Amino acid sequence: MLTRGAQAPTNFVYLTVSDGLGVGIVLGGGLVRGQHNIAGEFGHIPLNVDGPRCGCGASGCWEAYVSNLATLSRYFGKDLGEYPVSAEAATLTVDDLIARARGGDAKALAAILSTGRYLGLGLGSVINAIDPSHVYIGGEITAAWDLIEATVRAAVAERALTPSAAATPIVIVPPEQY
Repeated sequence: MLTRGAQAPTNFVYLTVSDGLGVGIVLGGGLVRGQHNIAGEFGHIPLNVDGPRCGCGASGCWEAYVSNLATLSRYFGKDLGEYPVSAEAATLTVDDLIARARGGDAKALAAILSTGRYLGLGLGSVINAIDPSHVYIGGEITAAWDLIEATVRAAVAERALTPSAAATPIVIVPPEQY
């Protein structure tokens, strides 16, 4: 949030974690689009080439570790992209999972914390590549920010090349603002 009269940052990254992972990059006040309008597709950078299959067809993409489907799949212990799935798996949302974690469901908390770790690992690479002044994050998983923030920040610090890069401000964008 900017206070009245505050200068908006001109170099930042915005991530939205939902059905997929979207990354927008603003440098010098302008949106970076790239030659073919695919700049910012960090969601398809592999965290592990032997990792889970991504919706794009490749394996191990960052998106395959942090999307809502990835988080829910981790909770159920199986790939929910393959059918058939149980009625519970078909209807459970990340918000429901967060509520379960807050209610003491250790398996739900573990799934959410794992997503937080993967979010931070990928984010560390984005910070190294772009060196933004701020990172903004939106999406359902941000409702659990109080549960995952320390995990995300530790993973960013693990991957960031410098302590100042690890300290890049991360701002959560509430759902009503995106």
